[in-house]
Amino acid sequence: LDAPRLDVLVVEDDAADTRLIQTALRRHAEVGNVATRNLPGRALLELSAGRLQPGLVLLDIIMPRLNGFEFLEVMRRVPAMTAVPVVFLTTSAATRDIQRANDNAAFGYIVKPDSYEELEARIGAVIRQAVNGLNGR
Repeated sequence: LDAPRLDVLVVEDDAADTRLIQTALRRHAEVGNVATRNLPGRALLELSAGRLQPGLVLLDIIMPRLNGFEFLEVMRRVPAMTAVPVVFLTTSAATRDIQRANDNAAFGYIVKPDSYEELEARIGAVIRQAVNGLNGR
């Protein structure tokens, strides 16, 4: 039996960060398709229409026009997205943002580390947690 693979949506407006996150995700066999969107509004339209059906969302907070908290609020109104785990992956280490993420039932909160190795390790931990949740462990 093959373990289920986790499709991941990355909503990130910074192209360099997006590339690093994609590279880190591809290092994990548990990850299936990786979709990236630099426009949160577009991602929400695709989620609402069912064109994107991720098992995990990695979400930046600080983005133009629609921040990560606003994105999450709208995403949770999409019936198929109410229980999809969301991990904030952001430069903000502000206590108020971490508290707000917890208040909004975020699956995780990762402050973007300085090193790629640390980013990969933190993403790996989140992937394992999400996959274990899928497998009922």
